[in-house]
Amino acid sequence: MAKSIPSSGAGAVRIILKNKKDFHFDLREKKEENGKTSYLYDVFYENATGTLNMLVDADQPVIAALNLSLGKVITLSNDANLKKLCRYVLENTK
Repeated sequence: MAKSIPSSGAGAVRIILKNKKDFHFDLREKKEENGKTSYLYDVFYENATGTLNMLVDADQPVIAALNLSLGKVITLSNDANLKKLCRYVLENTK
């Protein structure tokens, strides 16, 4: 059993990255416009569910937001690890 995310959401992305096998995501929507691609995923991890939204330009996430059911919204500006999580999700999208 993976470590649960604290109710404050602190360190959520770091915890998910350390327990990737317990992190599940489903692509809900993908749109392409002007050479950029936007993705919307439903995400699931132990005690939290939510969405991951990202805008990708030249294979790099330029905007991303992880909105968890814990009431925490994590963005690229407040968590540097989110870019790693976005790359992981993109690499493993079927």
